[in-house]
Amino acid sequence: MPIRPSTLLLAATLAAMLPARASDQVTKVSPKVLKGWMDQGTPVAEHARLRDYVGSWVTRQTDWLPDGKKWNEADGTATYHLVLGGRFVQEDYLTSLDGHPFHAMGLMGFDRQAKVYRLIWMDDLNTGFLTLSGTFDGTGRLLTLLGGLPAGATGEVTTAGWRVTDTWWDPNHHAVVWWGRGPTGEPVKLSQILYTRNP
Repeated sequence: MPIRPSTLLLAATLAAMLPARASDQVTKVSPKVLKGWMDQGTPVAEHARLRDYVGSWVTRQTDWLPDGKKWNEADGTATYHLVLGGRFVQEDYLTSLDGHPFHAMGLMGFDRQAKVYRLIWMDDLNTGFLTLSGTFDGTGRLLTLLGGLPAGATGEVTTAGWRVTDTWWDPNHHAVVWWGRGPTGEPVKLSQILYTRNP
């Protein structure tokens, strides 16, 4: 039996007369609390370092197997730009692996609460992503990040053990080295990317 328009109107009127549920009410946050949230999200001096990456780069990538044998060497490009008001820097990276196109994306920022830089890395060889964190050394030229894939992403019991170093020689040249684990668990150099800034 079809519902008459007058019945729908009556139901809507009754619903409007009912008191609003607590979840429907809008409560304003106190200015002090809101200011605290905004202060925590304000970029600090460490975020300024992210601007060093901004721009267009040419790259040279070399890759090795865990046993030390070189298996890939290729040129590529990288473009970095700031996002979310300078809180993060995003990298779009293009190269090739054994002749096949390879695309990756990185997102790095400084976590004020933990006082570390954090990197999320995604590429088209995985459906998971790497998460790493770390700091610059005393010279400000070497960033070391540690981390791995989320548990279960590779079927391993543990996926920690990745180490990434980013060494800056000058404002226009830096090198990122990816370290993994060798056959017996020792650290091995698996990939190196040399970055040269486009003029």
